Amino acid sequence: MPLTLADLLREHWRSYASANRSRLGTSHYRAVRRVLACRTPELGGQLYQCGDCRKHHFAYHSCNHRNCPQCGALDQQLWSAKQEARLLPVPYFMVTFTIPAELRPLCLAFPKTLYDVLLRESAGALSDVIATKHKGGTSGFTSVLHTWGRQMQHHPHVHCIVPAIALSSAGDKFIRPDKDTFLVHFRPLAARFRNRFQTALKEQHPEIFEALTPQQHRVLQPQKQWNVQLQHAGKGVTALRYLARYVHRSAFSPKRLLGYDKQGRVRLRWTCSTSGKTSVMFLTPHEFIRRWLIHVLPKGFTRLRHYGFLSSAAHKTRSRIRLLLGAGPEPVVSPPEREPFSCSDCGGLLHYLGELERLPMPRGPPVISPDAMLA
Repeated sequence: MPLTLADLLREHWRSYASANRSRLGTSHYRAVRRVLACRTPELGGQLYQCGDCRKHHFAYHSCNHRNCPQCGALDQQLWSAKQEARLLPVPYFMVTFTIPAELRPLCLAFPKTLYDVLLRESAGALSDVIATKHKGGTSGFTSVLHTWGRQMQHHPHVHCIVPAIALSSAGDKFIRPDKDTFLVHFRPLAARFRNRFQTALKEQHPEIFEALTPQQHRVLQPQKQWNVQLQHAGKGVTALRYLARYVHRSAFSPKRLLGYDKQGRVRLRWTCSTSGKTSVMFLTPHEFIRRWLIHVLPKGFTRLRHYGFLSSAAHKTRSRIRLLLGAGPEPVVSPPEREPFSCSDCGGLLHYLGELERLPMPRGPPVISPDAMLA
């Protein structure tokens, strides 16, 4: 039977929480509590009966926590379908903003503040540079915050899906790049991103700025080149599907967990971004839990944001753009139809009998004991 995150937490969470109590916050305990309750009687569900063999089947609810690797598949499919339906008939680009390694510890210390700054100032830098190049033209794009690398290490960065088109300040014409394979130069974009990030820290969060180490101050200086990558993404479909895998999912998929080795280490499959080769890495259970927890975002934090004419408030502008481009109105995407439930024993159709009430969730401050979490 394959190893699941819930199995690993049931076995190792008590010892991990006891050893790392000072590093854990409410959002961490909430994530663990939800994962342990996912698809169990604690969350309730539905009761079905097979029409052929008369066997009863229980379908328990998912926790729908964004860090649960079992959840989010349907939301991911629906989001991808909606975004693909909104694509414009123009070239697209993937723009990736990454902050220097020296500043990443700040994100762990102040996640809600620094991740918001990262999203907001990367979007502001991209809008500024596009407006400068296109004489005040308004752009539109979608930004997604990722906090992990392929080995589940802490690597905060923002991906932006950008259509290569801007709407003039008068709103009566489009402005396009001279070449379909070129959006903007990365050096002024990286410099603008760095300057906006520094200004945001200094003016809006002086307590964080004053606590910077000399090394962290140096990476904010003009001579430091920040990492911004621009990649032509064709019609945008491939880039959107890549982002969709992480919009409503956690830092790893269940199929990457390969169980324990003989030494009790967790076997995690990963793919090298440079060579494309798949390898297996070995992590102690505590190290695996640590890497998973550093990607738990504060409650209510939005890591997916739309800007410019792709924002939710710009529906009329977006409709006008589609009309001018001859793309027609935005299609309405319906949720995919679910296949009828069938009996795992005989294959007969299952008939709905009723709801299963959820068990009372524990209240008060988070507790360390996983047994108490499941009570």
